[in-house]
Amino acid sequence: MEMNNYDFITCASYYGTGSSAITDFFSEFDDIFSLGEYEYRFVQDPNGIADLEYNIIENNHRHNTSNAIKNFKKYILECKKMGYGGYDIFGEQLDLLVEEYLEKIVQLKTHTWWNKDRIDKGSLFCFIDRIYSLFMRLIHGEIKSEARYSLLKNKEIGYYTIISEKEFLDATKQFINDLFGYVNKEKKKYIMVDQIVPPTNARRYIRYFNNIKIIVVDRDPRDIFLLEKYVWKWGVIPVDNVEEFVKWFNITRNASFDDDQEHVLKINFEDLIYKYDITKKILTDFVGIDLNKHTAPFEKFDPKISINNTNLKGKFEDSKKEIEYIEKNLKEYLYHF
Repeated sequence: MEMNNYDFITCASYYGTGSSAITDFFSEFDDIFSLGEYEYRFVQDPNGIADLEYNIIENNHRHNTSNAIKNFKKYILECKKMGYGGYDIFGEQLDLLVEEYLEKIVQLKTHTWWNKDRIDKGSLFCFIDRIYSLFMRLIHGEIKSEARYSLLKNKEIGYYTIISEKEFLDATKQFINDLFGYVNKEKKKYIMVDQIVPPTNARRYIRYFNNIKIIVVDRDPRDIFLLEKYVWKWGVIPVDNVEEFVKWFNITRNASFDDDQEHVLKINFEDLIYKYDITKKILTDFVGIDLNKHTAPFEKFDPKISINNTNLKGKFEDSKKEIEYIEKNLKEYLYHF
């Protein structure tokens, strides 16, 4: 399949920071194909492409590599099967492109197994497989020998490869371009994908794209705390104890953020509301798209609506002391409304 040289745009966040506002904003441009607010996280998540590269290029080992390839294939196809993250939009093309991708990075695919394959199938299977092995050794009179039997023999697949970093990156760029190019029916120049990379370690992730612009969004910690505690109630952010929240906030923000001005732009969610015109120009200049392409302003993102989810500290009296603790311990992250 011919390489499609798309320019990717993505937002990245630390959870609950309002990064979907970026997706909504760029969805209003007529030269941008947007996949909406679904998070296609197969590049950054555990068992995703970053893990795959680590185990093929940096930590190549006959077991690690094979296991990583299996985990990647299972993860991305299970996302579609379980209806998670909007992967069903790719249909059968996802399966085909995954196979093409693996053909490019795998040099040997053969029947082989090891104990991790047993473990992955659960404790019940491990028990049954050991009983089967013992039974087969008994009937063959090999109880004192080194012979081993398994139900996985001639059924489990192992993957082996030793390719260069360039070969891996070339195949990965092709896979990502072909995958999103398949649903970009009008072949628009820009593709907006939510959360395809994290807000940290950008220098690693930009290598998987021909060109990508990453917009990292953060938000006033007081609003994040109050929204999670009283509105979202997801249980993802620790808000039962304000001291734990502050520790969580500091840890997530102090991970390895890359100050790569060519590929990474960091903004506050609030700036897109309170300084809309200025921030709009900053965003379009960063991406490199003409402001004249903004043909449907406020259709997806309306600052007049989003402003209702900001500056909430005076609306929840029960958390007054908690807000004071946040203000004292997270001063550098507070937004000056």
